[in-house]
Amino acid sequence: MVTPRRPAKPAAKKKPAAKKKPAAKKKPALPKAAAAPMSRARAQYAALLREIELASRDEVRGWDRKWEAVGLVLSKQLFVLDDEAPTAATWVEKHMGEKYRTAVRNARVAKIASPDEEAKYGATKIDMAYAIELARKVAAASQRGVEWSAPDEPLPIDLAALRYTVTRDGARVTVDLAAVTPLELRELQRGASRDEGAAEARVSPFMKRVLARFGARSGMSNVRASQRDNAYTFGGLRRDQFEALGRALIELSREEGDE
Repeated sequence: MVTPRRPAKPAAKKKPAAKKKPAAKKKPALPKAAAAPMSRARAQYAALLREIELASRDEVRGWDRKWEAVGLVLSKQLFVLDDEAPTAATWVEKHMGEKYRTAVRNARVAKIASPDEEAKYGATKIDMAYAIELARKVAAASQRGVEWSAPDEPLPIDLAALRYTVTRDGARVTVDLAAVTPLELRELQRGASRDEGAAEARVSPFMKRVLARFGARSGMSNVRASQRDNAYTFGGLRRDQFEALGRALIELSREEGDE
């Protein structure tokens, strides 16, 4: 008797081979030529941050050292190395707690003046004096028919040699940087593109006396005064100065009426 053959089992289907995940792409390494400058920049940035920290403990030259270091961070654009504050304005706000414009001014003053000059004249007056000198250079170049623009690095100036002609109590007087007031410098700055007395020549005798009166009074140097035709504008006033301003204007109005 012939035994029937069992049907052959079908061959098992082969499972498809699992697809291999592509290997994660590695970030290309910086070429040695590019890595070296970046390494130097980071080292310089770290050194400047350390200088800023140390300057805060220096009671003699601390302000000057700190803002010179800040000036280097800004001019070399090292702030881009700070992941949290990669722009000039955000870096200044984070590390210095100042507005960008103030930081630029302070860095410029630190470059122009010595620590002794900064203590003697103050940053605001030094910066305005520098702006006046630049405006005079531009005006002088224009008169010669040539163009002149301020360099990236501040020019050295002899602060002790600066003299300004201003009007006080109706008389023209010449004063140095220590004696001139910020308000007087501001008025001179407006007219510096023409000549030192141009700003005063464009205002009325009454306004000249207002400016002189504020310049002579202690604690009023922050007040800004301007005139257009017969309209007078005062800015920068603090609330505690309202009464003093009112008294000054009344006194001057009466004095002018008596003349």
